[in-house]
Amino acid sequence: MNIDLPIIPSPKSKKQKKIDSSIPKWAVFSLGIITVLVVVAITKAIVSLLCFGLILAFIWSQATKPVAHFEREPKPTGKQLNLFYQNQINSKHSSTRIKEKKERRAA
Repeated sequence: MNIDLPIIPSPKSKKQKKIDSSIPKWAVFSLGIITVLVVVAITKAIVSLLCFGLILAFIWSQATKPVAHFEREPKPTGKQLNLFYQNQINSKHSSTRIKEKKERRAA
């Protein structure tokens, strides 16, 4: 009983045909590099515009907030020290003193 095994040719003995492409390798690589550069440039532009837009939106929201108006008390109640009111009183008295001194000198 003999078993006849089929003969499998080795890949070295078989000549492989090289497929010739009409596009050279350097053109494919250069096109790939240019595509990557363009995609990176577009991504950088979009990200920077998005960041500036968010910053501008924040500034705009802060600029358009309603301003709080505080009512000023006509006379200080003594609960807080109001130096501005005290300065107004002193300046009124000092201006009347200056006028009185001038009147005294003129008389």
